[in-house]
Amino acid sequence: MEEISSTQNAYIKTLRSLKQKKYRKALGKFLAEGEKCAEEALAYGDTEALLVRDALLPLAETARQKGVRVILCSDAVLNAVCEIKTPQGAVAVVRCKELPFAPAGIVAALEDVADPQNVGAIIRTADAVGAAGVLLSPGSADHTSPRAVRASMGSVFHLPIRVAQEFLPALRALQNRGFLLAGGHLAGKETLPAAGNICVLIGNEARGLSQAAAGQCDALVRIPLYGKAQSLNAAVAAGLLLYQAKQSGLR
Repeated sequence: MEEISSTQNAYIKTLRSLKQKKYRKALGKFLAEGEKCAEEALAYGDTEALLVRDALLPLAETARQKGVRVILCSDAVLNAVCEIKTPQGAVAVVRCKELPFAPAGIVAALEDVADPQNVGAIIRTADAVGAAGVLLSPGSADHTSPRAVRASMGSVFHLPIRVAQEFLPALRALQNRGFLLAGGHLAGKETLPAAGNICVLIGNEARGLSQAAAGQCDALVRIPLYGKAQSLNAAVAAGLLLYQAKQSGLR
């Protein structure tokens, strides 16, 4: 088994650069930290390498069987590569790939959702409801960032995720394909329209949906608040609306 103990190793330096979005984009790869995310990467992603601190880890044998490069690393190396300071048992190096959206079902669309943990959590929920895909605006947090990948618990490898540089036209394209566009909004109604194909649109944590995006929606939906809180976390709101959409499609 290949071993690397120096943080100055050329390959390790490359992996350390993946903490920054510009290098993830330039190199076309990202990291899946932790055994759970690494396991999902091996099962569903295009995995280039697996870094482990224990040569006997079952995941290492799985990687070898799949022809994936396995590297035994020191804690210092794993600390240098990982965003989390506590050494992870395994880290997968994954090549970016774009999957096509399913032609029907549920799509989660995120307009400028800025927190990578919210983005990852919404991707996880979209996966749980069997969504056709997740559409991100350019202003949303990068779904390949370490925090987003961890928050998704590997769901980034399970369903199509696309960043639309022209976000509103991308939403219009979904509408033209028969998707009802429903945006979460404080001025909306409290019920989600019944629809077989629906795109649930979630806005920025602080500002909500832009006026342009809200104006393009076929329906605006408000989640009722019964206590003193004035709003919900974006990921929680998305989860409620996505499950409403799922139930709506089942009726």
